[in-house]
Amino acid sequence: MKKFWLIMVILLCLLSVIGGKLYWNHRLNQVRASSAIQSQDELSGLNAESSDSSDSLVMKKIKKLPSGLQKAAINAYKKNGQVQISLIGSENTQGLAMLLQQQFDKVYGASFFKVTVQDLSKSNSLALNQAKIQDLMKNVNGQPDAIIFTPLLYNDDRNVSTEDTETVTSLLEEKAKIKYPKAAFFVSLPNYSSNQSYMNRRIDQLKTYIQKQKIDEINYLSKWPKGAKRVDVVGSDGHTMNKSGQKIWIDYVSDKWGLK
Repeated sequence: MKKFWLIMVILLCLLSVIGGKLYWNHRLNQVRASSAIQSQDELSGLNAESSDSSDSLVMKKIKKLPSGLQKAAINAYKKNGQVQISLIGSENTQGLAMLLQQQFDKVYGASFFKVTVQDLSKSNSLALNQAKIQDLMKNVNGQPDAIIFTPLLYNDDRNVSTEDTETVTSLLEEKAKIKYPKAAFFVSLPNYSSNQSYMNRRIDQLKTYIQKQKIDEINYLSKWPKGAKRVDVVGSDGHTMNKSGQKIWIDYVSDKWGLK
């Protein structure tokens, strides 16, 4: 009889140990499952916070752009699209477009902004006035979000009056606004010459006209050197920007547009 109760006690102890182990294994699995769910929730939260933080950072950058460009940039960002910038001009346009593209890529990453060029070469303002605005945008993917125009004063020299250069500049802005009403329009004046003082006076006259017409201006000439120092920022022709001259332009744009 004693052996029977001893065996029963031993069996009960074994069942108690086995039952306890099964219970704690079950509880451990529950804890692990709960921990995994919590970790997943925390990870999702962190990803959401990271996404929100990224969005906030981009929006802060966009708010530094000119007001005419901000809406286009916001729409492009939300729709995974692209902001189209078109530069129209002659001798300096290619180099400046390349520098502007590099700055946009540096700040926003590749492909968010696309800078295209319409190099008018030796054309003067009267020839430009005969062109259709859509033909000037042929390199743009879709419609432009901003147009940066450098008036053709140096090409107009001895062929077209300053007054006609002014008129064509206004007409180009008008054409752009009619065809592309959402596009921002900027004038970037030709840079000062190191050896043609009469051209510098024409540039100043055009500047006054642009301001009276309330056309948005990229006023990099406020940083252009004066007097004899102008020879350091142009090529042998006395007016085409060299690398130092291009740096003045891109540094000004980068500062005003938050591209640093």
